[in-house]
Amino acid sequence: MNPEPPVNVFMLATYSYWVAVVVVHVALAVGVFRDAEDLLRTPGRRLWYLNSFFWTAAVLVGGIVATGIYWAIHHSTLRSPAETDAPAETTSSTGTKT
Repeated sequence: MNPEPPVNVFMLATYSYWVAVVVVHVALAVGVFRDAEDLLRTPGRRLWYLNSFFWTAAVLVGGIVATGIYWAIHHSTLRSPAETDAPAETTSSTGTKT
């Protein structure tokens, strides 16, 4: 009788790696989704190129790289000033919107 073979350490490490990858991708996607929804609710801000659903899907597939692209487009100072979001409406002291 042959005893059960020992747990293959390489296989265990591989499964652990992929579980960690999935957890990180899902956590990043949840964060991007929440941030994208907050951007949509903020006056004068908008999402560039895709809506929140597609940004979330891109991060689920692309992980850290897609999150970096999302951040660079929406939160970094790499954009030129001509590409900034529309200014928020302000109300002057006379009550007129500018």
